[in-house]
Amino acid sequence: MSTATTMKPSLVLHRAGQAPKLDVFGVTVRPLVGGDFTQGHCAIAHIECRPGEDAPLHRHRHGEAFFVLSGQVQVRCDDTTTVLGAGDFVAIPPWAVHTFGNVGTEVATLINVGTPSGHDLFFRDADALARSGKFSPETAGELCRRHDIELVM
Repeated sequence: MSTATTMKPSLVLHRAGQAPKLDVFGVTVRPLVGGDFTQGHCAIAHIECRPGEDAPLHRHRHGEAFFVLSGQVQVRCDDTTTVLGAGDFVAIPPWAVHTFGNVGTEVATLINVGTPSGHDLFFRDADALARSGKFSPETAGELCRRHDIELVM
């Protein structure tokens, strides 16, 4: 008979607009669930991207998927670039060079899934850096390196 106990996580519930709002290099990210809840399997976030905003070109060990809820989002993955609209989905494999950005005239909203988890910790730390007043290309690069994210110039 095993004496190990299984911890059952509590329900995670975010009412509309109530998930924490983080500043991740200028893009608004609302973490919905992280690795602490999914036992490291994935992290899920809601992303709001204003017209003209984009993520820097980068790559990392996490696979990543985006489901567009609203707006027009251009996604580049390695040598492929495409524009996605509401209802479109894209999955990006680990270590692929990629970026996304809002090419429309309205705020774009997306659901982001990273697997395994880890992006949730990066989002938290990027927001802390933005709020510290110490954000610079050097501090952003160091943050990315700590989270195994390579910025591609």
